[in-house]
Amino acid sequence: MKKIYYMMLLALVSMTMVSCHDWDTPYDTPTYVDDIVGAWVSEYGSDAYGEYDIRGYDVVRYEFYSNYTGNYYYYDYYGRYYSVGFDWQLMRGGRLFIRYYDGDSEYLYYGYDDYGYLILSTDSRFYQYTAYRPSGRYYESAKTIDGQQSGKVTGEASTDKASVKVKSISRAIKARDDAAQ
Repeated sequence: MKKIYYMMLLALVSMTMVSCHDWDTPYDTPTYVDDIVGAWVSEYGSDAYGEYDIRGYDVVRYEFYSNYTGNYYYYDYYGRYYSVGFDWQLMRGGRLFIRYYDGDSEYLYYGYDDYGYLILSTDSRFYQYTAYRPSGRYYESAKTIDGQQSGKVTGEASTDKASVKVKSISRAIKARDDAAQ
């Protein structure tokens, strides 16, 4: 009888251990740190009017490191290239939290398209988003990686998406600038 009691106790303990779940990571939204680690360069955006290219000084670059830090690279109003460090965390529900070292922070929704581009949006339905293509080189500026010469801004349209003027909604999201059209 004592042996059965201990076996039932052992079964109860093992069932309790198996049923434990990390509540920060729901079953429906797997978060894989290795998927986001690397360098990402903004390529195009999308809104209610369709897709558009992000070119020239509007190109931004994110570098996510495996130690949950990273760098954000951008061009200022005068065309100077800057970077800001940040800490990042993947959260429940497909969200990404970024805390920049200059005091800003933002919650973004993230996902991946069919081509492996990182999609960042401020809304969970991805009505308006910016797509970032993977770039494995950490040391080059976003404009050089984008295939453009440094200091030269081009307004050429690609064959499948129109180039338009864009503005920033957040650091990660570039929106179509309606005033420039």
